[in-house]
Amino acid sequence: MNNWDTSYKNSLMNESRLLIKLNAILNIIGFKNYFFNSITFILMGFVGEFLIFKSLLLKFNFKYPKILFWSMVLFPSIFLWSSGILKEPLIILSFGLILNSLSRKRKTKWLNISTFTIALLIIFKVKFYVFICFFPALISYLISEKTKLKPPRLIFAFCIIIALALLIMGNMKSSYNPLKILSEKQNDFITLSELFDTGSAFKMSPIEPNIISLIKAIPMGAVNGFLRPFPKNINKLLQLLPLIENILLYLLFLYLSYKIVFLKIELNKDVKNILWNSLFFISMLFVLTGISTPVIGALVRYKVPGLIFIIIVINLMYDQYKKHPTK
Repeated sequence: MNNWDTSYKNSLMNESRLLIKLNAILNIIGFKNYFFNSITFILMGFVGEFLIFKSLLLKFNFKYPKILFWSMVLFPSIFLWSSGILKEPLIILSFGLILNSLSRKRKTKWLNISTFTIALLIIFKVKFYVFICFFPALISYLISEKTKLKPPRLIFAFCIIIALALLIMGNMKSSYNPLKILSEKQNDFITLSELFDTGSAFKMSPIEPNIISLIKAIPMGAVNGFLRPFPKNINKLLQLLPLIENILLYLLFLYLSYKIVFLKIELNKDVKNILWNSLFFISMLFVLTGISTPVIGALVRYKVPGLIFIIIVINLMYDQYKKHPTK
């Protein structure tokens, strides 16, 4: 309770309450044994990764499924942040349940609907910022799958809707003003990083609770979210891993993108749909965390849900490339 309860409240919810309740239940089952709680969370994260893997295999006939599985399970940041009593295992489990409910065809549709709804509610309760990035991408994916509308057009439409919603709600004198909440969260994070001298903090310009200030912060947020840590941010050996991960992931993505364009590989509708909307989710998540988080350790952790989908994107692109006869 002392580790999860916090004096920093927001207008929407205390995101840690579900974790406190879940650990209280596990304390009863496991007789207050910390290792029982820890193993349970690790198991939830692994089950989530396995469900993601099985769901993608049902949807796409991967040529090298083992690469997909092990790249997801053993990727350092995902492995680290899903190996303890944290929110990340619950988020990964929720992703797995959602993808499983969308890919598996059951005679009893209510089971898929129930699983889908419960998983979305878990994300909503545990990490609201992940939910507001994931939900538009999920709806865009579902609309594109059921209609002939192309993902880029839908994503552009959703970006306009989000911008209009922020513009309207940003002028509200309410505690539910998203711009005000974001500004306060960033200010709290900057204050905490200075107060506790985390050692991995970097300078960040405070944003004001208005749309102009947010627009100005987006480019630097993208730089922080996608590219940090920079070499100058590295103070410990452990902080070197995220830098290596970034270099590896982006080089692979650029190489595979070049090969797909150069070889003129035609991607089918399902592959395009998941690729575009995964990139939509990743971009929103990384920009949002890059705007609000001035600490490298926290930034790496908050990016974990996006890393799951970067690995999915790279594996799908690699699979399409390897299946091409003139590779």
